Amino acid sequence: MAAEKIYEPYKKSRGTMIYTPTNQQMSRGGIGEKLADFVKNLYWVYYIHLPFYLMTSLDAFCLHTIFLVVVSLSLFGLLKYIFL
Repeated sequence: MAAEKIYEPYKKSRGTMIYTPTNQQMSRGGIGEKLADFVKNLYWVYYIHLPFYLMTSLDAFCLHTIFLVVVSLSLFGLLKYIFL
């Protein structure tokens, strides 16, 4: 039950420490949070780690182009499916 409690920042009567909950404490475990975490992890893997540590510039360019084409076509297909 304690994990479901919404934490509010508060100030103790003594001292100047202000309690701030962690992201894990604030998490509700919904589908929106899982999707946001997936996108954030994908960003870190794709944009940060691969181009700088594992690839040459031509490999990074090809992967970047393919990734953007796939994402763009997927988004277009999803929007077309929803609205038509």
